[in-house]
Parts: sequence; C-alpha cells; structure tokens
Amino acid sequence: MRDLFNYRYVLDRNRYPWIDYAKGICIILVCYRHSFEGLINANFPTGNYPVLELVNSSLVTFRMALFFIISGMFISNTLSKKSYAVYFVDRFKVIIYPLLVWGSIQITLQLVFKNYTNAKRDPLDYLNLLLMPRKIEQFWYLNTLFMVGILYAFLKSVLRFRMWQLMASAFVLYGLGFLYYHTNANMRYETLAYSFIPDLLHYYIFFFIGDAIAPLIFNKNNIKYFNSLKILIPVFLVFLLTHYYYTIENEYYQKGYYVEFYMPLSFLVIALSGCALTIQVSFILQRFKWLQFLRVIGYHSLYIYLMHVIFTGSTRVSATKLLHITNIPFLLLFSVLMGVMLPIIIYNILVRNGMWWLYSLQKPIEKQSLS
Repeated sequence: MRDLFNYRYVLDRNRYPWIDYAKGICIILVCYRHSFEGLINANFPTGNYPVLELVNSSLVTFRMALFFIISGMFISNTLSKKSYAVYFVDRFKVIIYPLLVWGSIQITLQLVFKNYTNAKRDPLDYLNLLLMPRKIEQFWYLNTLFMVGILYAFLKSVLRFRMWQLMASAFVLYGLGFLYYHTNANMRYETLAYSFIPDLLHYYIFFFIGDAIAPLIFNKNNIKYFNSLKILIPVFLVFLLTHYYYTIENEYYQKGYYVEFYMPLSFLVIALSGCALTIQVSFILQRFKWLQFLRVIGYHSLYIYLMHVIFTGSTRVSATKLLHITNIPFLLLFSVLMGVMLPIIIYNILVRNGMWWLYSLQKPIEKQSLS
C-alpha cells in the first residue's frame, strides 16, 4: 500500500523535510475548505455545526500565503543558475501546463455531469483558466503563482531591483490591491476576484517575503530556534490572538473576507502569524520525525491541488446520491480523505506507467518506488 504513495522515496529525501510538512498541512486545509464550501453550495445545513464553520472561516488566512512564501524562498537560488528566459519557460512547463491540462479535465467533467455538480459551466470556461481563473475553483492559485513569479523574477533578474526596491514594489502592489477592493466595496468578492490581477496584487508581497527570509530560514545555525518547543508557545499565543481578532471583525461586518480585503495591514500580520506557526510546527515535526504521512502529502501537494476538487465533489455526490448519507461531519471527513489520498495514488500510478506528461512538460527525475 505504501508504494501507491511513493512513501519510501519521499521519506528518504533529506532536502528540507519541513517544507513537505508545511505543504502537507496547508493542502489539507485547502481540501477542508473546498469540501466544506461544497457542502454549503449543495444546501447542506452546515450552520448546525459552528465548530466546523469556525475552522472553515478562520484558517483561510495563511494556507495560500504560505505556498507563495515557500515558492519565493527559492527564487534567488533559481535565478543564480538560470536566465530569465529559461525561468519563464520552466515555470510554464510546471505550472501553466498542468493548469491547462487538469483545468480542462475538470471543466469537461463538470459539463458532462452538470446535473450533479455545484458548478455551472459553459465551453467559454476553458478560456477562463487563463483570463478569469477565479471562475474555475482552485485553479486561480496556479495562474497567480505563475504571474507573481515571472513578474518578481523580471524585476529581480532583468531590471536588477535591489531588495529594498523589491520590498517597495511589494507594498505598492499590496496597497493597489487594497484600493481596488475598497473602490469596488459594493461588489461581491467572487466578482471582484474573477480577473487574475487582484490576486497578483494581493499575493506578490508573500512571494517577496519568502525571498527576503530565505537566508534566515536556510541558515543551519537558526534551526535550534525554529524547532524550539519553548518558542512555539508565544508563537501559538500570537496566532490565537490574531485569529480571534480576525474572526470577530469578520463577524461584526458580516463579511467573511472583510479583514483580508479592507484591513490590509491587519490581515498581513494575521496571515504571517499563521505562516510562522505552521513553519515552526513543521520544523518541530521534522526534528522528532512525527506524523511523517504529512511529508508524503506535502510532497504531492501540487498533484493534490490539481485534482482534489474532482474527488471531493464526486465523493460528496456519490455518498449522498447513491448511499443516501447526509451526516455533515462524515461527508466532510470522507471528502477530505478522498481529496488527499486519491490524487496521490493516481499520480504515482500514472507516472509509473509513463504518463508523467499529464502533470508537466518536464519528465520527473525522481525514482518511483512503484515496481
């Protein structure tokens, strides 16, 4: 069974295990969010479960921000080895290409099974993978990650921006994102964010933060601070206080995204507190080699991200329509479990059988333990 998850290969890797831990935590939260929202859109009475609602609404602050931070941590090292043109092409191969492949697969399935899905699709949505990615569920992230990366690399590599200039550009773009949402305050969030531009403005700063803190994070002399149980306590308390504030402010204004888009500096602190806690927990898990299944999940996070909506949605529909299961906690747990496990299994089976081209234009170099 472990071979289906490429378990041995992942755990034998010694390259920054904490990153796999962090990605594993974040991708589980992503699956939880989309599974819970799927239940809401299917008209399940999720309001009867306030604790589940609280988890859904309060833990959205940092999971995507941390993905951008981790990606930004490697940009300087990458640009020291590659030209901007090569970087651009490589990013297209590993980000935009799988976005187009799996986005098209997901849209096609939603068109074919339109009577069973929450999404309302039409053929023009294939173009929206690039033009208005927020319309296509999770695929906005890959679109934004590509746009943020090539813009940041252009400023850093081609225009030779120094770190202070990159920091200034980050805060300028972040401020422009706030002005955009503030100017269009009467529009629904989904409508505001349909274009890729708002997300580019919003998440660029986290990519910069990743680049800025990389020397600190990758300095081996600092590991003793990151995996310290004593330091974890104040970091956790800051996380609790900031996220309590986030929750009560959103409830007061009755907008789930109010703090994020109308209180930008507050949100930045709140998001970074969640990122800091996740990074510290990941270092501690690395230190003690606890919960190593999270490493396996994190290693496969991109493939989970590409496919999880297909499996969380089909799991919910199958359980409710065929098995007549309506228990919300069970549906949520089962959907998350299938949304995490099935993409990993399918990825490893497909790669084993030479179908790596479904995920990238670059053939993977890792040794698959499947045999």
